[in-house]
Amino acid sequence: MKLILASQGFTTDEIAKSVEKLVNKPLKEINIAIINEAYVGLDATKDKRWLIKELSYIEKYIGGVIDFVNFRIYSKKEIEKRLNMADLIYIVGGKQHLLEKLFRETDTIDVIKNISKTKVIMGTSAGSIVLGKKITSTKFWDERYPQDKELAKTHEELNLVDFNIIPHYMREDRKNWTKDFFERVLQDNEFKVYAIKDSQAVIYNDGKIEFIGGMPEVFGKKN
Repeated sequence: MKLILASQGFTTDEIAKSVEKLVNKPLKEINIAIINEAYVGLDATKDKRWLIKELSYIEKYIGGVIDFVNFRIYSKKEIEKRLNMADLIYIVGGKQHLLEKLFRETDTIDVIKNISKTKVIMGTSAGSIVLGKKITSTKFWDERYPQDKELAKTHEELNLVDFNIIPHYMREDRKNWTKDFFERVLQDNEFKVYAIKDSQAVIYNDGKIEFIGGMPEVFGKKN
């Protein structure tokens, strides 16, 4: 299984080159299938300029076919067909919890898990989080996502790997979520959580973990 858990996509040449190496194809030849439904759950007052910027990174680096796979419109068979035509599956972020709900309601969790055996999957922000293991700390949900803490009780992730990430770590608009905060609310979490900046990513390559853009902060139980 080959996964890239990123914060904001192709933000650096280093991330792009790492994707090229993992896919084992030149960037100019990589075909990409984009799953982009998570942004629809964001509030109407939230500026979506970040999405335009993130998609522009894909256009800058990827030279093959760029396809959008709409899970709400296409049949399960069509979804499988389009994902299998791509070299890289790219899951864009957005509203927390929405992606797992999308895959569950469209009966495609098995599709994502099966495709992960043969294709490289890259997630960004919430698109990365859904690939990992659900954070178990109650303090984290109560204090970081108080509006979603009831949903968090029943929500699951895909559990493709036994860790997860905190995206956009210490970005200008998130500096109130400090290292001390995450150390406190994640101290009882049963597994590692990597806090990554927008210039960083975590690679899972057939059991081996690599870091792009430097070593991230690590929270939760580290052993």
